[in-house]
Amino acid sequence: MGPIQTLQELLSWLRRRWRIIAFMTLLGAFGGLVMAMRTERVYSASAVIQVINPVVAVDADGAPDITRRVQMIEQRLMSREALLDLAQRYNLFDGAPISPVEQVAMMRENFSITSIAAAQQGFASDGSLSALIVSASDDDPETAAAVANDLAEALVRESASNRQSEAQQALEFFRAEEARLEQEIAALEAEAAAYRSQNEALTPEAITLRRAERARLAESLLEIQQQVSSRRNELAGLDPNSRRALTQRRIAALNDEITELNLQASVLNDRIAEIQALLQDAPAVEQQLLAIDRRIEQLQEQLAASAERRREAELGARVEVDQQAERFELLERALVPEYPISTSRKKIALMGVIGGIGLGILLAYALEWMHPVMRTAARMERDLQLRPVISMPYTMPLREQRRRQMIWRLGALVLVGGLIAAGLLFGLG
Repeated sequence: MGPIQTLQELLSWLRRRWRIIAFMTLLGAFGGLVMAMRTERVYSASAVIQVINPVVAVDADGAPDITRRVQMIEQRLMSREALLDLAQRYNLFDGAPISPVEQVAMMRENFSITSIAAAQQGFASDGSLSALIVSASDDDPETAAAVANDLAEALVRESASNRQSEAQQALEFFRAEEARLEQEIAALEAEAAAYRSQNEALTPEAITLRRAERARLAESLLEIQQQVSSRRNELAGLDPNSRRALTQRRIAALNDEITELNLQASVLNDRIAEIQALLQDAPAVEQQLLAIDRRIEQLQEQLAASAERRREAELGARVEVDQQAERFELLERALVPEYPISTSRKKIALMGVIGGIGLGILLAYALEWMHPVMRTAARMERDLQLRPVISMPYTMPLREQRRRQMIWRLGALVLVGGLIAAGLLFGLG
């Protein structure tokens, strides 16, 4: 059972311990006041950027989507150099002993870009956005609004500049690619023409003529061989020892014809051998020409694809210049906030008072537990089951009363002095 069980004992306890409760209440109020004065007021301002859908849809397979573009722009805006330049322009840390690394970390915590996804049917999302919210926090409301507007304008500006730059870079790339392919095709065509000129006799058209010529020469050679065979058969039937002049003239004529026919056959054999040698080298030349033609066809296909992409890039560049593509528009500028988002100083001070009261009550109750005293006859009768014959009230010596009053007054003066000093140093602002 506790030392306080009746209303009379509660009132007696409060009369005895009110000083410690009051002291702890004042101490809690002092601590709450100090904490409230040390708590900085933080104001937050937000600007809204609307994402406008494209008026003219252009096929841009290689272009990054809007979510990735926003991420890239955010990374540039939140880079170390950009943030330090922003801090210098708005004097965010003017005179504060904070290193650049700490400044960048604090600004990245206080500045943010939030994306709002566009409404979609079902549960799938295509990554499109409907709006962007640029927020900035600072202890100065005007600075918070100015920084939020600066970041929002920079984001809109960077988006338009990036899209135009990407479209122009794509156009220049495909133009350069088209010119390169045209140069390679022209070089290969010149190489093929020079190779055909150097191997004119081994081109497919010339080889067809050579094969026909070889067939004709082979037929002619066969006829000559038949004629030589018939002349030799006729010569074999004549008597070379005959004294007849007619026979001798015929023998001489046949020998002359055979010699002539052999000479013609030799010429035909040489030409056939020459044609055969050319036909043996023809496959390598034909293979080389086919390889050049295949390379030219491949480059022509690439040229056609590059020309198509170049036309798409030209259309995309015109759309960006005319501002008909997807773009950002500053829908709401950030206004100067009227109220801080940080915890109210009054609330912090009130919490200090409440905490001091609670701590004072707990401390007073603990002291009552540590020093249990039967102060009334009713309690003695309740706890010991003994009724006292007589009870005399305790009277504190005058010297002890003065000593305690001096201690309490000194403590009160110190506490009041501390409160006054804290008010002068910090001020409620």
